[in-house]
Amino acid sequence: MGRWRHLLLQLLASLAAWMFIAPGANPVGWALLQGLFAALSCAALRRPAWQCLAHALFMPAAALMSRLHVSPFWYLAGLLALLAFGRNAALERVPLYRSGRQVAERLEALLPPGARLLEAGCGDGRLAVALAGLRPDLRVLALENAVGSWLLARLRWLGGGKPGGLVIACRSFWTENWGNHDAIYVFLSPEPMPRVWSKFLAEGRAGSLLISNTFVVPDIEPDERLPLDGPLQKELLIWRHPHGSQ
Repeated sequence: MGRWRHLLLQLLASLAAWMFIAPGANPVGWALLQGLFAALSCAALRRPAWQCLAHALFMPAAALMSRLHVSPFWYLAGLLALLAFGRNAALERVPLYRSGRQVAERLEALLPPGARLLEAGCGDGRLAVALAGLRPDLRVLALENAVGSWLLARLRWLGGGKPGGLVIACRSFWTENWGNHDAIYVFLSPEPMPRVWSKFLAEGRAGSLLISNTFVVPDIEPDERLPLDGPLQKELLIWRHPHGSQ
């Protein structure tokens, strides 16, 4: 369901609730009914349970906040924090995932000496700093375009002793030339994986690696799978460029 469909669903649920309760006469009752309609519509579209819950709570939460007379400053602060940390979830449907320590250990063993690694979307820098500590010979470029997450990554880099082989930059990895790197690591979501594969094929050098945490490239079987023990991070999927070359 696209971003605009979520908004349309909320608007239609608002109109449906208005047919039974006037929002001006009974704001709380109208908000509760609107949330019920929104959740039922979301469920009818076979969306995940968390999306149905979010639709159910959105308008009742707004009604509650209006009755609490919260200062507008906090709404602005909340919006800025949302943009700073969650812009990719809203704009590219890529939530903030944090790679586990085991991923760094797998990459430590996988990457050849002196390899250049691009972490496409480094979040708070957890993986990049850990890997730089395990493999000082690597040249790691960690890119993150959500400003809040990038600031956390920079703080982690400072706290990790400012490893020289690691560069953390605030920009989109889509604008980076992937041909400058021996390996590309992504931990994104199912949504951008077809585009990731297309960019890897178009720009990646022969023999370079595309490494995806958990999320597959549709209809493209990886050359190698490395298991992970986490409940959400199940495996590293590895493709060589061009696909199937050794």
